[in-house]
Amino acid sequence: MIVTSQSARKSIALLALPILLAGEAKALSTIFIAPSDAANGSSSIPTSTLYTSNLGYAFISGPSGPFDIEGMKLSLTSGSISTSTSFKISIHGTDNTTPYSAVASSTVYASDTVSFTTPGTANTPFDLNLTAADLPNISNYQLLSNTAYSLIVNGASPAVALRRTQGYADQTTNTKYTVGDGFTMLDTFRNNTPNYSNSSGSYPTFHISLLGSSPGPTTPGVPGPLPILGALAGFRASRLLRKRMKAKI
Repeated sequence: MIVTSQSARKSIALLALPILLAGEAKALSTIFIAPSDAANGSSSIPTSTLYTSNLGYAFISGPSGPFDIEGMKLSLTSGSISTSTSFKISIHGTDNTTPYSAVASSTVYASDTVSFTTPGTANTPFDLNLTAADLPNISNYQLLSNTAYSLIVNGASPAVALRRTQGYADQTTNTKYTVGDGFTMLDTFRNNTPNYSNSSGSYPTFHISLLGSSPGPTTPGVPGPLPILGALAGFRASRLLRKRMKAKI
């Protein structure tokens, strides 16, 4: 089951298209980070908005940035039926760059609160697709090249759970995400405790996919009307000067 906000339904088809800006071409949307395997469990998203109350992961961006975040997909479950729900998504820094040790730092770069309506059947997994329109602050922030970041969720109201793939061995979860554009996974954490384990011998990944693009090469600018008119005026003035000179000979 897929749940989208109204703005997401209007613009989700645009994610697969190139975005063209004046003087700039951008690459096709790509997946920066996504879980590799199907979910088989879930973790409740904290109700507190303190940054240390969280579910999330840490990563290092690739070398070809800056990168634009254009959307996210989260796999969720909820016990509420057809209920208006919200939670907070934030991009933070990390406290270090050591694999299986990095967690969110207090430095927050961008944050958005997303709202949606849960499905009509309780405790049924569903996907929440978010576009740039649903994440105005996050989508306006560019990830720098080769920089450590954390992506966290919290502030759930009412309760909702983030899906996870559990049962991985210790020190293996970083390889259980699919990454693109040179991104590198650092850690999966809960409540800012590194190397999250949901039970003895079970280390999960979280089902938050990060979608975006990196700016492409700059395209040559098209001459505007003022330079063209200026050139024509200069040409006409030159012709008039030559005619006057011939008349004096």
